[in-house]
Amino acid sequence: MEGFKEFSPQDLAAQTIQCAYRQHLARVEHNKRVREKQDYEEAMDRLQREAFVAMVKREQEIAERERQKEEMERQRKREEQECKTRMLEGAFEGDLDEILAVLKEVADRDSKDRVPFDEIGRVVRQRHEMGMVECTDAHGNTPLSEAAGGGHPPLIRFLIEKGANPNSKGGYGRTPLYRAAFSGHLAAVEILLQLGADPRIYADDGNRPEEVGSTDSVINVLQGWDLTTTDTMLHKMEAVKEKRLQMEQQQRQKEAAKLQDQVSELTKEAVRSQKEMHKAYAELNKRMNEHDKCERDNMGKTAITLQAIHDAEAVLEVARATATTTQEKLSVAKMELREKQQEDSSSLPMKGINCNIRELDDVLLKDVGNKIRNDGRWPLIIDPSGQAAVFLRYLDTNYVNALNPNQMQPSVLRINLLGAIRFGKMLVIDMMEVNLMEVVTRMMEQIQTALMDELLNKQLLQNDRYLSLIRAGDGPEYSPMEFSPVRAEKFKFLLITKVQNLPDEMLSTFYPIHIVINNSGR
Repeated sequence: MEGFKEFSPQDLAAQTIQCAYRQHLARVEHNKRVREKQDYEEAMDRLQREAFVAMVKREQEIAERERQKEEMERQRKREEQECKTRMLEGAFEGDLDEILAVLKEVADRDSKDRVPFDEIGRVVRQRHEMGMVECTDAHGNTPLSEAAGGGHPPLIRFLIEKGANPNSKGGYGRTPLYRAAFSGHLAAVEILLQLGADPRIYADDGNRPEEVGSTDSVINVLQGWDLTTTDTMLHKMEAVKEKRLQMEQQQRQKEAAKLQDQVSELTKEAVRSQKEMHKAYAELNKRMNEHDKCERDNMGKTAITLQAIHDAEAVLEVARATATTTQEKLSVAKMELREKQQEDSSSLPMKGINCNIRELDDVLLKDVGNKIRNDGRWPLIIDPSGQAAVFLRYLDTNYVNALNPNQMQPSVLRINLLGAIRFGKMLVIDMMEVNLMEVVTRMMEQIQTALMDELLNKQLLQNDRYLSLIRAGDGPEYSPMEFSPVRAEKFKFLLITKVQNLPDEMLSTFYPIHIVINNSGR
């Protein structure tokens, strides 16, 4: 055929040899890639196994640390409970040596835990000691209550000087003074009165200490006691308590700040370690690329590049270990900070006071001790049970149901407020299960601009400013001449709610009174 070139036998042989050689090279390349794939898969399997083993080991270490921590906590609680039992039993028996031994063990435990003797350490040690001095049994009785029930004046003095509350309530709402009077321990009654015990406090049975005194001498001492001395002592104790709480708050803030600084520093260290690990990975990739290039170009320096890869892998391993350790430290520091914040929120003193429903008349209406008057804020009753609302609804008060739209009309609310001032009564606004503070404020503002502010800061009661609430058509009973400053001074404003988790701003604006229904006792 024209144009067709005839291949010689030599050309055909060369072509055959070339095809065979190319096939050979292809098989070699195929086998090489198969081996590389196998090596890669084996390396990945090995790395996955190593990673899994490392993860399991790390989880086991974390679990072991948690187990040890939980065991130490259980052991600590057992020892603490044993100390509390010894403290309470020793107090009832009047065993001062046993009480001193328990408190020494508390101090020794602090030393074992390396609690320092600096400013922060002293507050921590005092807190731990107070926790033992004010420990309670299952019925709420403190060591002081037990010492009073057993009639041991020296121990009573020792515990009160250590900070014990002489008016704490235990089983059946009984105070140490109640128990001492009930048991007829005259010397115990006298020392308790001298150190601030209040003889006006009722127990759950509705009786005061003088009404359960078992001897005439005890009853005579209680009846003849000068209550102004008690009020003076209560004021001093309140000041000491407030100072101690401030010191503890400052100490907690310092501890939290120290932990926060640790978290911040560890966070920075973690960022640095992550950057170092990223840098190590980049260096390893660079060395691996150099090695691949040497192999492709047959540069004969693979031994050097392989060593460089091994060095980079060693650096990466160190960086990875450092990053892992730093992350673990950061996690622990964050956990401790969270625990401290939760501890602070639970250990902070409740804003306001606790009040048994049976004592509401003394605390709220009679204001025994003038605590509400001296505080200057209007009361806020926090009562999930609703019993306080029932109690106040049937007294001579102007009661407003804030969930009733008709009662919350500005005109109706104004007359209730004006009438309470006119007759020297209490205006009670019951918000029930809802926090309606915003609604109450808005209704007050519709009556008169800035009325709620003037009511809260009591400027409304000064210089007859309440007369601005009078409207034409209110009738002769609300004429300015019918209002008396003497009756206006008796006016009180009160909010009631069943809601327990109220905003801090609201708890700061009012004087919170938490109603307690105490059914425990022995």
